[in-house]
Amino acid sequence: MDNEKPMASFAAYHPGLKLLLRYRWRRADFPWLGIWEEKCSRRGAPWNGNTVALGMEFGVSPMPETRREMIDRGRLFGTPVYRWLPARSKHSVEYTAVLRRADGMGD
Repeated sequence: MDNEKPMASFAAYHPGLKLLLRYRWRRADFPWLGIWEEKCSRRGAPWNGNTVALGMEFGVSPMPETRREMIDRGRLFGTPVYRWLPARSKHSVEYTAVLRRADGMGD
């Protein structure tokens, strides 16, 4: 994600199924992208020691932590680590998700 650009995105491709998944959003709405992996290390359900997975989460927080820790941190690398919404207020955001057949990642 480029701090100089207003939009951010990521794409994932499955060559066996020839499927491309792409998400796109405004960086001002979701300034962070969390990436997590599971490689057969969690023995409990639903993983059962045999799951390989990769997660991509765009959001307002860079890492899982308590609300108190987020507020105390305030910013990371100059970017806010939480969003504060006043009581009884509303906030709307938009993002795009596209799933399609493809022969590769493309541009």
